[in-house]
Amino acid sequence: MQNNAQHRLAMVVNALGDNAEDVANLLRYGGWRGQPHDANTCPVALYLRTVVTDVTDAAVNSEQATVHTADGEDIEVELTPAVAGFVLAFDVGAYPELVVTATDAKGDVIDDPDL
Repeated sequence: MQNNAQHRLAMVVNALGDNAEDVANLLRYGGWRGQPHDANTCPVALYLRTVVTDVTDAAVNSEQATVHTADGEDIEVELTPAVAGFVLAFDVGAYPELVVTATDAKGDVIDDPDL
């Protein structure tokens, strides 16, 4: 059985939309952009950090979302098929308008941000 915090997180994830396109549209209109293949900078993780109360960190993979709260609790929920579909599609190059381009302090594009 889900506790209250899990229930609220599940509701927020569910509110993203009924399919991957709806999720992408909500994230686009809300200005949540991120990096593919990075659980902490996925647009969905950034959305969760913004809209879930008392969240200090969030990570999303293709199966679940995890948030870390200000009181030290980690809360996990399974993604809906719509959100999971968005994450999978985003990670393989769909929705390029939601990708943030990494730049250095001068504004130059960083080709390999892992360096």
